[in-house]
Amino acid sequence: MNQDRAAFEAAFQRVSDFLRERVGHTLFTVSRNLPGGQEVERIYSSLPVEYPVGGRNAVDQTEWTRQMERGECFVANQPSEFGEHFHNLDTIVSQGFGAVINIPVNQGSRRLGSLNLLDREGAYRGDVLPACREAGAMAVAGFAAYEKFLEQAQSTVRST
Repeated sequence: MNQDRAAFEAAFQRVSDFLRERVGHTLFTVSRNLPGGQEVERIYSSLPVEYPVGGRNAVDQTEWTRQMERGECFVANQPSEFGEHFHNLDTIVSQGFGAVINIPVNQGSRRLGSLNLLDREGAYRGDVLPACREAGAMAVAGFAAYEKFLEQAQSTVRST
């Protein structure tokens, strides 16, 4: 099982490195859509103490949600552009984050989750979308490795 964990973590680390080089970020997390579509769960974090793996958030039906469902990246360069979509805005801002990018990750018509970047206010000016789309495509392998990890973990639980 540790090998399966290492595989998905390495895949998401490659995506994080790519995005850090091409777009920039201080925080990179990966959220997966949970069955039923009402919640997401954090499965990877570049700052695991502040943003631990396993954290869950409800999915509210907003324009942000619809944009992600359409497969469109969400880019905001100041809190006033994204604050209404994030219940933890005060925490985000208090940690020095003022810009956000959310990248939907899809496999065909199936929504797997999102890549989430946070950085200082104004960090995401310019044409970041091509790199974001490329990262979304790259991340499909990480989600596949994560699903394999979950299957292995569930198999181990059933056999004990």
